[in-house]
Amino acid sequence: MEIRERPPFQAQLLDITHEAVIAFDVEERIVYWNRGAEETYGWTAAEVLGKPADEILRPLDRHWRSRADERIDRLRNQETLRDWYSVQRRDGVTIEVEYSARAWFDEEGRLAGYVAVHRDVTERRRAERAVREREARLAALIEASPLGIDIMDREGNPVFYNRKCVELHGIGIGEAFGTGWERAVHPEDRERVATSWYEAAKAERAWSDVYRFQHRDGTIVWVSGRAAPIEVDGVTVGFVGTLEDITAEREARERAERATRMRDRMLAAVAHDLRNPLNTIRLTVQALLATGTNERELRVIERSAATMDHLIRDLLDVSKLESGYATVERQALDLSALCRETIELFEPEAHERGVALACEVAPGLAQVRGDSHRLAQVLSNLLGNALAFTPRNGRVTIRGEMGEAGVRLSVEDTGPGFRAEDVERVFEPFWSGRTGDRTGAGLGLSICRAIVEAHGGRIWAEAHAGGGAIRFDLPA
Repeated sequence: MEIRERPPFQAQLLDITHEAVIAFDVEERIVYWNRGAEETYGWTAAEVLGKPADEILRPLDRHWRSRADERIDRLRNQETLRDWYSVQRRDGVTIEVEYSARAWFDEEGRLAGYVAVHRDVTERRRAERAVREREARLAALIEASPLGIDIMDREGNPVFYNRKCVELHGIGIGEAFGTGWERAVHPEDRERVATSWYEAAKAERAWSDVYRFQHRDGTIVWVSGRAAPIEVDGVTVGFVGTLEDITAEREARERAERATRMRDRMLAAVAHDLRNPLNTIRLTVQALLATGTNERELRVIERSAATMDHLIRDLLDVSKLESGYATVERQALDLSALCRETIELFEPEAHERGVALACEVAPGLAQVRGDSHRLAQVLSNLLGNALAFTPRNGRVTIRGEMGEAGVRLSVEDTGPGFRAEDVERVFEPFWSGRTGDRTGAGLGLSICRAIVEAHGGRIWAEAHAGGGAIRFDLPA
C-alpha cells in the first residue's frame, strides 16, 4: 500500500501533527505531503506530489544532491537518518529544518522509498547560536580578565580556573582539583586559608581573605581572594571566585614600612646624638651666666639651644605619633583646670608681648578620659602659635564648652587668622602659610592633630573676620 493510499484515519492522524511528514520514492520524488508540510514550506500537496525533493525543498547545501545515493544506501540498510539543513520556503524565507527518516519497503521487501519527519527549528537554533555566542564572549572575557576567575563545586573544590588563576597559583587545574590547590598556598597561610574557605563553603556564605601563593621556584604572589555562592532557584550549586594580584601593592607597602622604621630609627639616633652636646652647651651657658660675664651673648646661645631642643622633641613626637608608637594614657581629667594651668604658663610671655589671655570654660563642663600630658601639649602648642601671631593689644582666649560630639575646646585669637585656602593645610607636617615669619619647623599643629585623633577626637581650623581659631572635639 502506498503512502497516499493510507486508510482515512491514518491520513487524519498524519494531518493532525504540526510536523511536516513527507514520503519520497527511491528517486526522491515526493509521494506524500501532509498539512504540517504545507504549513512548514508553503506548498500544497497538489503542487508538490511527484516533484523531485530538491526542486520543492530547495536545500541550501550544495552537496545535498550528490549525497542522494549515500542516503538511499543507508536507508536500504534500515538505518535511521538524522540531520539538519537550511532550506528555502516557497516565499523565499530561509528556515532551518531538523529531520529524521526511515525506509519503507514494498510487499516483496524491496526499498520503495522513505518517510521523513521535518521540524522547523529555526528559532531554537537561533537561540542556541545566541547562547553559544554569549558563552564564547564570556569565555573570552574570562580568559582575558586581569583577575583570576575560578569555579568551585558545592563542597568548595575547584573545577575550573582561567589562565590568570594558573599564573597566580603556579599550578594547573589538574593539580589543583579537589584539595590539591592547598599545596600552592604559602605554608604560613595554608591552614588558615583552607579552614576559613571550607567553613564558608559549608555554610554557603561569601568569603574573602588576603594571602600568598608560593610557586615551585620560590616566587611569592600576594592575592586578594573573594568568593560567592552560585544559586539556581534558591539552591547553591557551587561558588565563583576571583583572585586579584596585589604583590606590587604589598611590596610597596613593605618598602614604605621599612623606610618608616628606618626613618624613625634615624630620627631617634640623630636626636639622641644631638641632645647630648646640646645639653652640654646649655649647662655650660648656665655656668657662664652665673659668672655675670658676656650675659647678652650667652642669652642668645641659651635661646638658640632651647629652640634646637624644642625642634628635636617635636621631630621625635611627630615620628612616634604618626607611626602609632606613642602611647596615650587615659585617666579622668578636669579640662577646666588644665586650661587655667596652661594660661598661667604663658602669662609672662603674653605680658611681654602686650597680649591679653582669657580662659572661658562653661560651668559644668563634662570630664573626659585622656592623657593630661598630651592634651596639655596640644593646648600649649595652640596657645604658643596664637601668641606668636597676635599683635600687641590683641587677645587670645581658650574656650571650653559642650559640643555635639562631646567636649569642645577652642583657642581663638585676634591675629591675622588663616587664609581660606590654607585652612585644609595647616595641619600638614613642615607646612607654614607665613613663610615670611616662620617661627618653627611647622610640626606643632601636626602633633596636635595626631594627639587629638589618638584620643578619638577631631581638630580643625576656622578663618573669620578679626582673627582665627583652632577647635577640637574630645569624646566625653
